[in-house]
Amino acid sequence: MNDIRVGLIGCGGISGAHLPQLRDAEGCKIHALCDINKDRLSAAGDRYGVPAERRFTDYHDLISHPEVDAVDICTPNFLHVPMATAAVEAGKPFCCEKPLGVSYDETLKLKELADAKGIKSMVCFSYRFKPAVRYAKYLVDRGEIGNVISIYAQYFKSSAFMKDRPLDWRFVGHDARYGVSGDLGVHILDLASFLAGDVTAVTADLGIAVKERRRIGSDEIAPVETDDFCHFLAKFSGGASATFSITRAAFGNSNQIRVEIYGDKGGFRFDLNHDDRLEYYTGGIKAGNAIEKMETVEVPAEFRAVQMQCFIDLLHGKPDRYIPTLEDGVKLQRVLDAILESDEKRQWINI
Repeated sequence: MNDIRVGLIGCGGISGAHLPQLRDAEGCKIHALCDINKDRLSAAGDRYGVPAERRFTDYHDLISHPEVDAVDICTPNFLHVPMATAAVEAGKPFCCEKPLGVSYDETLKLKELADAKGIKSMVCFSYRFKPAVRYAKYLVDRGEIGNVISIYAQYFKSSAFMKDRPLDWRFVGHDARYGVSGDLGVHILDLASFLAGDVTAVTADLGIAVKERRRIGSDEIAPVETDDFCHFLAKFSGGASATFSITRAAFGNSNQIRVEIYGDKGGFRFDLNHDDRLEYYTGGIKAGNAIEKMETVEVPAEFRAVQMQCFIDLLHGKPDRYIPTLEDGVKLQRVLDAILESDEKRQWINI
């Protein structure tokens, strides 16, 4: 089995999760890197043994390099679709950070092009690879909790209040379009959709906690344009109703993700700070206090997975059964657009 030679675009924050996994993945080699920041590019190249001749500042040069077999996109949201489109046009498979793009229309065009050319791809909904999530999916597919009735999901961070945090790209409408709705909320939207089916309607309330920030490399103060918190209700194709709370303005939380799903036979909940265990009740309706208690179980080893290994396995013809697809990314892009529309119009939006 020949190694897949991967070229990664964007050596910023999220690449710190991708690169170690690619380095350790079986059947893979980190072959090329790209970043517009030469210092960042140099540091990543030195750390992962990528020679100077395969360090690029223009992503077109990386994608067109004849020795790059696949592309890993770790850039701000507005660059995702242009870069993925360039990879598809070059006939190269890709994985892409979330959200897939900045609008439903552009992501749909990308999917249609990739489908037409038969290009393999993966969207990096990273929490889908957590053991508790995958075990929950297994339980749902087996019918252990019956028909899903209700979902409660939260994602809490305190990062809006980081001291002297500047106006990075996540706060700029052109670069990100979505705030926590697309940055954090899309993760738990994916989890909920993965476990309960497609979202069919939403009603949302979004807001900004820190209104202004200093521009990077300047003393100029500029307005924040994307949401710091996002609360919404959602309806699902199977009849489930859901409540979502997402914020980066919650003091005391570094990365708190909690999901609870209840059906007509049982339910479960998990906290992804403890992703190796799951609380669940799957005993059916019983008399007495039995229906009031959940038990905690350790997730079996078979449900452990590593995101970037799954991408490499896909390219070697061994797709993971739970891998997040381009279709998943496009569907969730439509939901993200509906969330923004709902907040603007102050009404339910059907999908």
